[in-house]
Amino acid sequence: MRLRTLVIFLLILFIILPLIMILGKYYGGPFKMSQIGGISHLEMSKVESKTESTPFILWPARPLERIYSDDKPPKDRIGKPITISCARNEYEGCLFGITAYVDLHNVTLAITDLHSDNGTISKENLQVRFVGFIHIERNTPDTPTSELERLAPCDIPDPILDVSKMDIPSGKTQPCWVLVYVPESTPPGEYEGEVIVNADEGSNSIKLIVKVYPITLPKRKHLLVTNWFDVERIAEAYNVSLWSEDFWKIFEKWVKFMADHGQNVYKVSIYTIRAYIDEKGSLSFDFSLFDKFVELVLNAGRAERIEISHIAEPKGGWGHEFVFKEFPVIDKVTGKTMMLPGEKVFPCLLSALERHLEEKGWLNITMIHIGDEPCESNVDSWKRLSNLVHQWAPKLKRIDAIETTGLEGYLEVWVPTLHHFNDWYEEYIKAMKKGYEVWFYTCCFPHGLYPNRFLDYPLIKTRILHWINYAYNLKGYLHWGLNSWPRENPFGKPYEKLPPGDTHITYPGKSGPLSSLRFEAMRDGIEDYEYLKLLEEEIKKVKEKLGDPALELLFEIRAMELCRRVVPSIVDYTRDPEELMRVRELIVEEIVNLWRRPLVLVLTIPPENQVIPNGPIVIIVKGVCEKGCRVTINGKAVNVDENGYFSTWTHLDKQGRVVIVVSKGPLRKTIIRTFKVRYK
Repeated sequence: MRLRTLVIFLLILFIILPLIMILGKYYGGPFKMSQIGGISHLEMSKVESKTESTPFILWPARPLERIYSDDKPPKDRIGKPITISCARNEYEGCLFGITAYVDLHNVTLAITDLHSDNGTISKENLQVRFVGFIHIERNTPDTPTSELERLAPCDIPDPILDVSKMDIPSGKTQPCWVLVYVPESTPPGEYEGEVIVNADEGSNSIKLIVKVYPITLPKRKHLLVTNWFDVERIAEAYNVSLWSEDFWKIFEKWVKFMADHGQNVYKVSIYTIRAYIDEKGSLSFDFSLFDKFVELVLNAGRAERIEISHIAEPKGGWGHEFVFKEFPVIDKVTGKTMMLPGEKVFPCLLSALERHLEEKGWLNITMIHIGDEPCESNVDSWKRLSNLVHQWAPKLKRIDAIETTGLEGYLEVWVPTLHHFNDWYEEYIKAMKKGYEVWFYTCCFPHGLYPNRFLDYPLIKTRILHWINYAYNLKGYLHWGLNSWPRENPFGKPYEKLPPGDTHITYPGKSGPLSSLRFEAMRDGIEDYEYLKLLEEEIKKVKEKLGDPALELLFEIRAMELCRRVVPSIVDYTRDPEELMRVRELIVEEIVNLWRRPLVLVLTIPPENQVIPNGPIVIIVKGVCEKGCRVTINGKAVNVDENGYFSTWTHLDKQGRVVIVVSKGPLRKTIIRTFKVRYK
């Protein structure tokens, strides 16, 4: 008995205890393997052991991923850096989480400069902020659960706050936003710095890695974007009088903020024009307030277009007959303001406005709204008013959000809702072919399978909107709700009659505007559009370099092929953020490789990524390369004429690919196009 006891004691002393100590040292605490909340107790013990010196950990989100207060750190992210990739003259951001294992007090955030072998990105171009939550009681209606990010009631992370510090309860995770702007002069390469989190209970840091692509986005955006804004709400939020000097100072901050987020179309109220009537009944107009507004958005807002607010409305509510709005007119004799019927004011006002715009050089960039959302039940009355406007100001373009078709001759800029564009696609394509400019808009509709900007939708649904712009050649995007937040509390629960988040995508800060995760995703989508446009334009430059016959072929369709990987159709877009980011990376690779010699451009019929039934499959390949090149396609030599042109057909290889190899002396380039084969 004593011998057995001694053996057991020695086993414990020399084998089991050292093993426990080794495991304890490696794992930092008790060895537990049960799984809870996506992270093992083993991993939690490893983390919790660090609370003696650091009572919280930091971990990065994936692109377009929200972090909720009840999220636990995924074990594969612990100790990993925040990684961001972007072009020069681009904004890009990412979330990271602070998971607390004790109550944290007075938590603050700081960020360092980013350094590489080639240069530095100053912390003046970086931002790190806490993210707040918006409580929602109900989800967006008529939306499958699979299309929602979280079921109500819940708290959705959205506003990017301007608070300097906060407390974080034990067991909770606080999302934080890191934003990077890369100046145009920044050398490409990988830059490193760190985000530092301090609390009364301890400190920690997480590495930030930014990969700067060797491409630069243009200062002027190709996509036309308008978010309607409420100037009265801005004045109310900062307790200033509308149109006062204090108002203009805060409004300029908002305009710059909108411009930095890709907005380049601004709505100005028709009522910023002051109307006067004299004793003879003659009307005159003062454009000074209108001009001040327009000059601000042209300068601070980098406006490409101006849109003048609606001059008509449906009498009795949506769907009813359109009538002109009344207009306030000041009596020059008495100084009193009276309301006159629009029919008596607009003939003179719009003619004077057109002359004024022409004198200021603004006529070509200005559009005017007739009445919002004409539909089949009231389109005839809308057409009558639109025709009158055109008579009074024939050079002034007309724009409206519409819920109908057949407006040729009555509207220059058509803006259907996204679902109506999808449903009545052929009608709008006819209009585009006739030269009409077509945008799209979203509002409280559409929902379901469609993308939109609602709070409870995954962020990819916001970013994907502007891939749709490119995929369908839609020149602009309109939304009514930049800042129509609840007046009683902009950070309070959303209006019950509208989908959560429809009313606003920004928030009022202490001294200026606050962004949101959704507004950042929208900006990313606008910048993605510019990636596609940049590829398209670089292809045109290579075409010019190669000369005939490259100029005769539509090689620019390559940008559309890549876009269609993300947006096969308006409702069948990818829901996978990693797929979107892969295609974005591929766009960059193609832009860079375009100029790597030997120069060559290729197109296939049908386009890449198209689903092709087996039976057999024949792909036509056309291309133009530098003179004197040798070309093989799927291993077979192809005849190249004296101008570098080649055209042939081929079958797919075993991987469903067409592999084009172009060589000239020691120079060699391989281009691969991949197709999806349908066997049943």
